[in-house]
Amino acid sequence: MSDKPKGKPGFFRKLRLKRGRFVAVLIASVFIALFLLFLLFDRLFPFPVSSISWSKSVYAADSTLLHAFLSDDDKWRLPVRLDEITPDLEKAFIFKEDRLFYYHPGINPASVARAAFNNLVKGKRTSGASTITMQVARLLDPAPRTHLVKIREMFRALQLEWHFSKREILQLYFNLLPYGGNIEGVKAASYIWFGEDPAELSLAQIALLTVIPNDPNALKPGRNPELLRQKRDFWLKQMEKKRLFPKTMTEDALSEPIDASRYDIPRRAPHLSYRLKQTGTGTELYTTLDPAIQHSIEVQATNYVRRLRSLQVGNLAILVVDNRSMEVLGYLGSAGFDEDQWQGQVDGVRALRSPGSALKPALYALAFDEGLITPKMMVTDVPQNFGGYRPENYDETWRGKVTVEQALALSLNLPAVDLLDKVGVDYFANKLAVSGFKWIGAHRKKLGLSLVLGGCGTTLEELTGLYSAFANHGVYQPLRFFKSSSHNSSDTLCSPGAAYMVTNILTQLRRPDLPNQYKDAANLPEIAWKTGTSYGRRDGWAIGYNTDYTIGIWTGNFPGNGVPELNGSEFAVPLLFSIFNAIQPKQQSDWFSPTPDLDYRLVCSESGMPPDTFCHHQVMDYFIPGISPSMRCNHMQRCFVNESKTISYCRSCLPEKGYREVLYPHYPPELMAWYNEMQIPYQQIPPHNPKCPSVKYTGAPVITSLTDGAEYLIIRGRKQQLQLACNAENGVGKVFWYLNDKLLQDALPGDKVFFTPDPGDYKISCSDNLGRNSDIWIKVTYL
Repeated sequence: MSDKPKGKPGFFRKLRLKRGRFVAVLIASVFIALFLLFLLFDRLFPFPVSSISWSKSVYAADSTLLHAFLSDDDKWRLPVRLDEITPDLEKAFIFKEDRLFYYHPGINPASVARAAFNNLVKGKRTSGASTITMQVARLLDPAPRTHLVKIREMFRALQLEWHFSKREILQLYFNLLPYGGNIEGVKAASYIWFGEDPAELSLAQIALLTVIPNDPNALKPGRNPELLRQKRDFWLKQMEKKRLFPKTMTEDALSEPIDASRYDIPRRAPHLSYRLKQTGTGTELYTTLDPAIQHSIEVQATNYVRRLRSLQVGNLAILVVDNRSMEVLGYLGSAGFDEDQWQGQVDGVRALRSPGSALKPALYALAFDEGLITPKMMVTDVPQNFGGYRPENYDETWRGKVTVEQALALSLNLPAVDLLDKVGVDYFANKLAVSGFKWIGAHRKKLGLSLVLGGCGTTLEELTGLYSAFANHGVYQPLRFFKSSSHNSSDTLCSPGAAYMVTNILTQLRRPDLPNQYKDAANLPEIAWKTGTSYGRRDGWAIGYNTDYTIGIWTGNFPGNGVPELNGSEFAVPLLFSIFNAIQPKQQSDWFSPTPDLDYRLVCSESGMPPDTFCHHQVMDYFIPGISPSMRCNHMQRCFVNESKTISYCRSCLPEKGYREVLYPHYPPELMAWYNEMQIPYQQIPPHNPKCPSVKYTGAPVITSLTDGAEYLIIRGRKQQLQLACNAENGVGKVFWYLNDKLLQDALPGDKVFFTPDPGDYKISCSDNLGRNSDIWIKVTYL
């Protein structure tokens, strides 16, 4: 038996337990002290996170990259989002660079120990210990590679891990990796070296992205393709050994050739991209553009502009809008952004141009709402003088009596000017101003009757927004360019009924602005459209819409030089039809329907007014109850005449017998004057009874050739004359012209009288054979 004292083993056991606790406490204390020291140093020496200058990038609605710009420090540095980091991309990089990335705190102690041992034993650097986090620290805070700098990188890596998640650190890593020259980040490298989005990369391309950052200047594609292939294949074989990817996938990657090309960063929709770069906030701008529609209009514009240039018309612009969301789906500022000889960098969507007749539908819509007209109502298309302004039609011809729908469909100028005179220039300009027309809003006090014929400045963007309002039942909403933008406030341009009547008129095919090649075509899109041609033939417009889209087309030359053949019908409409057929090839079953505020009624075909007893030909017409004119038709008037119909009577001179009541056409004086001038026969009321004791004071002749209060300048030495002409009522047989109350000449109502004036003030008087008189005053000055 042993004589060793009892209790001795217990003593040593307790001593060992105490030592174990002491060591544990010591280690814990060291870790706590180090942690507290780290927190102190983290507070004293915060990570110098400098703001990274990103490349501003513009995306389509489906996140397709449309356009990118160099960063402020001239780098291609496109930010990659977390959801763009594909599993294959992540696996490949982590396998090659840092297999324990998700398990260490920013520093891999085993790698540090191995690297230190190898460097000390072999006397040189044979292996590195940099984790992905340490590489990010170096990329964010670059410095010469020394041992002290390496220690600093470790501290910075710990800071990154403390302040950021692993995914955020990985995102920074993918965004800052160098790929040679001014290319940084996997997204920029994917587009420049492979012409692909990161999500579309093959395994071979992913492997190349993992090896290039090790020596970006030596390994970038095109410089040393054989060395690059060796590096890529080495890591692909390593991945195959570890079964990181399916064997067939790595075999395909090993056999894939290396493309040494350098691709251009996407530069689609350049005009919109530059526009949003200046106005948009943020680095990534997500637009509403539809890539398919944008590509379609770009291709069609490239092909179509060749024909235009053969006719001396150098450019075009296109805008496509979704009527329901007001999102811009297609935006083309010119046929070629880089075509300097055609001023391609000018944005035709925003360029200020004359709209020609493109504003007429808005005027007619307002006139419908003001109760001035209905579609079947008759108006006159004859020469008139509006305070010195004498508009003419585009084809320099007159049509006499036309319906309102014919006047709009034929785009007649004089009925539109006459309508604007009744609606009021200020009212029309104010309505356009609240519908987005900025130039008109700024100059509304200076505008006149020529406004409706193009005497103003508008843009393709404004006109397309206007026509989109017709598709939206008369409600105007600003266009949307950003996907995240909310709907702005809306303004009412016109009533739903007025919008429908305008749409119904603009859908008609019997019109002069239907191009010749489409007159018998079967592939016409079902749209409502209007054209416009500016004064001097500088601009050719076509804007069309259906329930889904509104498309605006402008054709012309940016310098403003006119072309004798240019017009909206032959130059812009074919492209409008082609784009509609391309983006919406099938005819839509849903079309605009009459709105609840509309009704229809029978009207006289001669006047467009509710029929009277003498109206034998009637047609159906839309009207707005309680607003549209409701007076009875007056296209015929009852007159008392003698049995031979050579003399007419009024109530004052009506004989007791020997007369009868006869219906005669009731024509406006300006229409009769035009009939007389054109020698068009019409039924006239016989001359009034010369023995009538009553003198009428209404219906005096209207002087049309001179403007009351105007000053006329005459060049001295030239035999210049002034013309006297008037419009007189039906039944007037003769008129008498007076200069300063002295008879100059008597003439028939439709005759033109000329006189040679002397300098000075003149009172011009015109009296008819019924004793009715009108006066104007003018001044003549010789130069």
